[in-house]
Amino acid sequence: MFFHFIGHHLWLFAAGSGAGVAARYIQLRHRRLINFHFADKESSRELLRLQELYGYNAHSLVSISSNTRSWSCKEVEGAAGYSEFGKVWLVPGDPLASAENLHELSRRFLETAYKEKRVVGFMPATERFALEGARLGLRAVKVGAAPYFDLETWAPRGDRAKKARAGVNQARRAGVCVSRVEVVDETLIKEARLLCKSWLRTRRSAVRLGWLFAVDLFQNPERKRFFTARDATGKLVGFLAASPIPAREGWYLEDVLRLPDAPNGTSDLLVVKTLEYLKRDGAKLATLGTAPLARDGIVDPDVGNNAFLASAVRIVTNCFAVFYNFEGLRRFKAKFAPSWWESEYALVQHGVLVPSRVAHALLRAIVPGGLNQFLARQSIRSIRR
Repeated sequence: MFFHFIGHHLWLFAAGSGAGVAARYIQLRHRRLINFHFADKESSRELLRLQELYGYNAHSLVSISSNTRSWSCKEVEGAAGYSEFGKVWLVPGDPLASAENLHELSRRFLETAYKEKRVVGFMPATERFALEGARLGLRAVKVGAAPYFDLETWAPRGDRAKKARAGVNQARRAGVCVSRVEVVDETLIKEARLLCKSWLRTRRSAVRLGWLFAVDLFQNPERKRFFTARDATGKLVGFLAASPIPAREGWYLEDVLRLPDAPNGTSDLLVVKTLEYLKRDGAKLATLGTAPLARDGIVDPDVGNNAFLASAVRIVTNCFAVFYNFEGLRRFKAKFAPSWWESEYALVQHGVLVPSRVAHALLRAIVPGGLNQFLARQSIRSIRR
């Protein structure tokens, strides 16, 4: 779902040297391109229960679906949801456990993987889990950063937020109104899916991705909050879905979609009004999710970030900027004047071949047909243009 991001945006690949991360831009119907092992309904229900108790990573709810495999043990409450690609188990974020149990649960999970001769990768992992990862002997590579908003004090004022304010004013002058969805009915679902389809056509990526990148607006709808932007005629021109981050009393604005011909500033108004609604409802923080390659945010020295691999990730993935607008995504998130940025990481086990194996698994997760197919499709697309 390297999971949403966009993010929800194409996360990145580090061929042979590290990791990748992502946002989530793809329609659910394209998941069939990947050979998933399906979890049973009971496992999904248990993951949802644990997410409601311990969800700390912004992607914790986004990553739970009928496609998610689950590992747990009787001795420690908690679970790790993951997808399997060859001999690699990719965990979309942090395991679901209390702060007290996180280390022990992760240790047992890694032991199980070792016995099963599997390699484990966690991405995008939070700084909190990256600190535990260092104690577990995992290698950390910073792959991006996420902007966070302290909703008790945040206000889009000053020079930092002037572009967001300008967009909000443009949208309002054009007659755009943002509302919180009270009832999800078939009419809204149809409208939102048509909007999503139109929006996907404007993305720079040449392929339909899978895993954490699937845009599934109404997955676990009873746990999410939805917001719509409509023009003066009542037409749906923007849509936003938010997922809870229970352990932080916050929300992840996971999908911010707009029609290609929507009035200027529609996305800005959607984000600003959503943050205001969430604040009014008592939420303490919110995030727009990871900006791949972003250097914002501090790096705790105890994480043991591998600066060499982090640089390699940036160099390799910058080569793919022609396919995906990493910097544009970061600028969009930054213009709302976040209260702070938090670094996010890929965590992998040590070993000569481990990083490249995880990178290969991640590439399979992102592009089911592999890198050659990705480049071929992009070339065909360019020729057609």
